[in-house]
Amino acid sequence: MRHKVKWWCSLSLVQHRTTVVFILFSLFPTLLGVYTQEHDINMPHQEVEFWARKIGNHIFHLSNAFALYNDIKDNFHSRDATLQENDGLQLVKEMASDVTNMMKFKVDAVNRIMNVAEEASLDKYKQDEAVDYFNAKRLNPSPDIPQEAIDDKNYRNLSLLSNSHFDGIPINESVSSVHVPTNVYAKAPDVINAIRWSGRLDRTFKSNYELDPTLSWQYFGSSTGFLRQYPASEWVMDEKDPDLYDARLRSWYIQAASSPKDMVILLDVSGSMTGLRKEIAIHVVLNILETLNENDFVNIFNFSTETTELVSCFNDSLVQANMENIGEFKKALKTIETKEIANFSKALIKAFELLQRYNKSGQGSQCNQAIMVVTDGAPDNYEKIFSTYNWPHFQVRVFTYLIGREEKKKRDLSWMACANKGYFVQVTTLAEVREQVLRYIPVMARPMVMYQEDHHHIWTGVYADIATPVDVLAEIKIASRPEKAFPGRRGAPGLKEGYRLMTSVAVPVFDRKKTSTKTANLLGVAGTDVPIREIEKLVPPYKLGVNGYSFMVNSNGYVIYHPDLRPVHRESNAEFQDILKPNYNSVDFAEVELTDYENEARANDSELLELRKELVEQNPAERMMNVKIHLDDMKRVVQRTQKYFAQKISGTPFSLGIAMPDGYGKYKVHGQIELTREIQDRRAGDVMDHFSTGNWSLHPDWVYCEYKYDQHQEDQSPEALIKEFLSRAQKPNWKWRSTRTRPPPDPIMNQAQHKRWKPSMGSDERKDNYYCDKDLVQSLLFDARATNVYSREVKIEDKIKDKNMGSQNFGITTAFVATRSGLTRWIDNPSESSSSNGNSKERHFMKVHNRAIDEVWYKRAVDYYKEDQDAYVYSVPFDAATRDPDEVLVTATRAIFVEENEYRMAPAAVVGVTIKHRKFVDFFKNETYKCPSYPSRDSSCKKAKTCESTSLNCYLLDDNGFIIASENEDDTGKFFGTLEGTIMESLVQSEVYKKIQVFDYQAVCLDTQEKNSMASILTTPIQTLKWFANWMMGNVFWVLVKTQLYTLWDPNEAWAYAQGQWDPNAAPTDEVTYSKGPINHQSTFGEYQEMFPDEAGIPTEDTKRTESPDVVGDFPPLELAYINKTHPRPCDKTVYLYKLQSKKLKQDGLYKPVKGKLSNCHTNGCGRPFSVQKVISTNLILVAVNSLCPCESRKVDIEPVEVEHNETTSCNRLLMQHYRKRPQSCVNYHPDEHEIKLCGGAGSLGPSSVALLTLLLAHIYNSMMQS
Repeated sequence: MRHKVKWWCSLSLVQHRTTVVFILFSLFPTLLGVYTQEHDINMPHQEVEFWARKIGNHIFHLSNAFALYNDIKDNFHSRDATLQENDGLQLVKEMASDVTNMMKFKVDAVNRIMNVAEEASLDKYKQDEAVDYFNAKRLNPSPDIPQEAIDDKNYRNLSLLSNSHFDGIPINESVSSVHVPTNVYAKAPDVINAIRWSGRLDRTFKSNYELDPTLSWQYFGSSTGFLRQYPASEWVMDEKDPDLYDARLRSWYIQAASSPKDMVILLDVSGSMTGLRKEIAIHVVLNILETLNENDFVNIFNFSTETTELVSCFNDSLVQANMENIGEFKKALKTIETKEIANFSKALIKAFELLQRYNKSGQGSQCNQAIMVVTDGAPDNYEKIFSTYNWPHFQVRVFTYLIGREEKKKRDLSWMACANKGYFVQVTTLAEVREQVLRYIPVMARPMVMYQEDHHHIWTGVYADIATPVDVLAEIKIASRPEKAFPGRRGAPGLKEGYRLMTSVAVPVFDRKKTSTKTANLLGVAGTDVPIREIEKLVPPYKLGVNGYSFMVNSNGYVIYHPDLRPVHRESNAEFQDILKPNYNSVDFAEVELTDYENEARANDSELLELRKELVEQNPAERMMNVKIHLDDMKRVVQRTQKYFAQKISGTPFSLGIAMPDGYGKYKVHGQIELTREIQDRRAGDVMDHFSTGNWSLHPDWVYCEYKYDQHQEDQSPEALIKEFLSRAQKPNWKWRSTRTRPPPDPIMNQAQHKRWKPSMGSDERKDNYYCDKDLVQSLLFDARATNVYSREVKIEDKIKDKNMGSQNFGITTAFVATRSGLTRWIDNPSESSSSNGNSKERHFMKVHNRAIDEVWYKRAVDYYKEDQDAYVYSVPFDAATRDPDEVLVTATRAIFVEENEYRMAPAAVVGVTIKHRKFVDFFKNETYKCPSYPSRDSSCKKAKTCESTSLNCYLLDDNGFIIASENEDDTGKFFGTLEGTIMESLVQSEVYKKIQVFDYQAVCLDTQEKNSMASILTTPIQTLKWFANWMMGNVFWVLVKTQLYTLWDPNEAWAYAQGQWDPNAAPTDEVTYSKGPINHQSTFGEYQEMFPDEAGIPTEDTKRTESPDVVGDFPPLELAYINKTHPRPCDKTVYLYKLQSKKLKQDGLYKPVKGKLSNCHTNGCGRPFSVQKVISTNLILVAVNSLCPCESRKVDIEPVEVEHNETTSCNRLLMQHYRKRPQSCVNYHPDEHEIKLCGGAGSLGPSSVALLTLLLAHIYNSMMQS
């Protein structure tokens, strides 16, 4: 093989090129990649080749001996392990069928809740009849609460037991609990009445759970504000802040309460919209945006003399209301300026024409359409425009929001709404904004409610379950105080440990009462959660094999789950570690599958988009694509051909897909021990004998066997659970019960048929109700028998063929094997482990890395098998240089394949060893400090020819360019390019490494804004006045929210603001919300961090206040937003990763050194020769670099950098709408809706001026004293 090194073949050719080369060298003194044929006697090319072979041979044989590679491989073959072909299409059909059955149970459950709720609401009760319910915030008082407070607040005791199915949260399965938000008066007649009749739901909740033990939280969210949830649990409270959680603001409620919509928001920015009016108007728009979801389309127009798009990119279009687009609107709202006179005609015509164009062209939601007018008054009702564009069909609803207290401006705006099937409200204060905004939702729901029978169920997109209370104001200032934001459910960091991802199914509940006045009342929404982990259980990874995976996509093309879905920050900035990303729940399928043809950001590969379209359309799919897979936090890359198969999940907007590697993914190893025969065979002994040697563990996330109902016992480890079930299996009448799902009962079943389908069970029978995966358990037994080799009686020295090698100086600490069934076994080397493990501060390597086929070292070993079947794949931690050197381990792994021929093969297991890095380096030095002609170092060995020489730097690099060993301990784990960037680029040019570009479309960039100095206040008095005005405004708003002052003017109706004409359909809500207790509904990351403009110029002195742990309780929300100087935003990033080209290093079947030199890389004309040699039977190369020439080396790192989009490409990215499928259900018209006369009214707030002034002054005084 001819290496790609530029050689000059003749003297004449050299003379012809001398002039050109001289000019190039003079212009680029650090010119790289210029190679000459190397005859420099100072470069020990032959020695490098010798060292690489010696090192490779030594560590290969020692690793094989310690890991008992040959013994385990022979056992797999001798025990009759065979190969079976993987039928991907049939496999995905079976998995999709299981998921469909499970989803049907969830839909049936919420339908039963809905039916019972509608019937119960018709019952009549006496108004003075006592209501018996468990208040989730008044359960099991702590001993430090005075008895008077317990009696006054009606605390009740309720037995709560920890339940593993509900993440260990203490629950009671017998009853439900009721949560009433702080701003809802629990004793209001309509609230009490709804709590009373909804108590009938407890029996339905319990029946649902008995029918389907996989059910998660079931709930009914009432339009009056309370939430009834099952099973009962205590609501987690924050002592410092009021409970502001309101179910009516969750996505499952809003989506179920109305159909999709196209919306145009017209924001008045005329000269009169200044000061407080402007702030209120902005908040109205922000709160409207919060009610939108990914099935809605929206645009915002500023209008004064002219009508212009708020976001210039969204010119003359409606954009999908995903999180990224909503973020663009929120960011643009900071920049609005008020001027000139409002021209309503232009604005209304613009809105109507845009909506008509989308309606006729088939774009947008193709369902509801609405215009939201936010203004401080209109000079006319513009009847002619509405007559021309909207009558007589009333395709577009008009909602008007009057900002300010002027009564005379109400008439025209009220007429606009009432004449166009809309609703009118008057907003006078910041505190009432959200309550007033949400009144449009029940109006949009009227046609659906009036039809009564059409109860369409909805499925939400994926979202993170935030169970620990999070102060919403901490979310505003998330960049300043990230540790306050989004702690995980169990306090653990990371994706699945810290945030439980889920989807929810919900259905609206209608009021069936007949009244003399035409109404369309929405009673609320019934729903249940479906944790993603429950879906993944039905798609077991062992069936897909190593490097295979499953995924799910919804009708918008957004990922529900995928192995590359990364919803939390993993940025180098430690402050943002484990914080939810701004657009974590709107990641497109085309953003997680990276095709190998992609050479520029967001290059729309046709094959990928075709597969995506089939997923969105829910069509069966089978495709093959070349893709790039990144590993280890985007530090390694693999190029692979994969086969994709997809099938729809009936009754949902989801499609299930699987991907399997081409080649070894075509087949799977089939080997099982038939448990019943094993038990009957008296010669076989106890089945647990197969686990007798060494230590062992099982994949912690896989389900081998589990109890379906009895989850109140202490969490059992997978190992303890499998022991218990294997013990049970040896008793008479054992049954596998391995059917994961079955279709729900047919509604037409009679009672006897239903009883046969689901016999009633007592408590003892519930404990006996279990599930076991027969194939997985019997495969586990087979693997346990094949790997039962790590006996203490086996002497490793007897396995080493070359007795001269020795083992004590190499530092092997542990030998291990992991198998396809999730089994991991290991044995420690007493001579190495006993001295270190006892005093080690870190957990044992195998107890941390116990996920078998899901471990990176397992995946890499299987992938590398194709390149070199004898090779061990070596790696070290990337942060090894920062760790205690005595704790750093080298990991070496090698795959075991079951083969029938060179085309039919499949991985069965991976064996490996861990090695003390210090001893590994000592061995590396010992070998590279020797001359080949001498057995050891002595004076006759030329030091210039070994790595001991100060003029020679030697490195062992892995197949991705990371340093495994060098003479400098601090180099360990670093990317070689950060130390020798010029040499790294030379290795790329010589085809030793291949440079592969990878894009990250889920990246987050942090924008830091410059803080204002105190000098600006001293030199600009106006700035001081501006700051004081904002500070005062913030204090007023803060007092209203924190003290709930709006409850003073009507204590019996604290759940809503008194209205001149209140529509009974409306769903009043609170000002701001955040998730509380075990309830698992969407977090609000990014919703509040940009709610207020930053241009107020708060003095930087406030920074000192942010250091106070009580800062959230002391500052008004406006000020918190102002001091938030760091803003995370979605962005695209790219990085170049590297892959070793082993085949390029071979000549005539043998690995030969690559010789090169960086010529004239310094002004004195010197160069840097280097030599590269593949280390046999490994994924390593040995690199020796002459260091005498002081060449400047540029740094080549692998840190992702932002893809710079110009204005055009940035807009194109935002406007790019991939193919989507609209929700099937759309109810936007009922012929009798015109009979409903309620269309809004003005707020009539009347707080006590004295009380407001007193509290305000007290709060201001307190803030000034603290500052």
